[in-house]
Amino acid sequence: MSHLEYMQSEASKNMDFHLQNMDNLQREANNTLTFLYVVISASFSGSLKLFSGGNFTILAISLSSLCVFLAVLAICLLCGCLMARPVKAPSNEPKNLKVPNGYTSEQIQNFELENLQERIEFNRDRVATTAWRLNRVRILLCLSPFFFMGVLVVLLAVSELGCLW
Repeated sequence: MSHLEYMQSEASKNMDFHLQNMDNLQREANNTLTFLYVVISASFSGSLKLFSGGNFTILAISLSSLCVFLAVLAICLLCGCLMARPVKAPSNEPKNLKVPNGYTSEQIQNFELENLQERIEFNRDRVATTAWRLNRVRILLCLSPFFFMGVLVVLLAVSELGCLW
């Protein structure tokens, strides 16, 4: 195996790694979105039950706020991680790999290695962006109880001042 063939083999493995990471992140984002749907549904039904009794209680408003917060997280996850975005193909099209007059096969392989490096970098950056967005949504999801408690405390403070109800 020549050095050029070895480089192509390693570059292909690298590209496969990034494409596999894309698949894994998409699966993780789908799992997180499914969890968000469940929690949004629970908070929505809880707040609806509290409101249906005719009580616009502080707890009902806080739970409604949590539902909206979680829905915003779901939208961020959907737009940032699950919407279709460009991906660079792992290999070039055959029409682009023809050896034009004046070039050797080895020169074409070098050009293709440069192109493959560009595609790898594009996909690597795409994976990094998706991972960062997914992690941000997950951190905010973990902070949602604090959001709920913050809204509850603010509403309790405002009601104690006599500004509500």
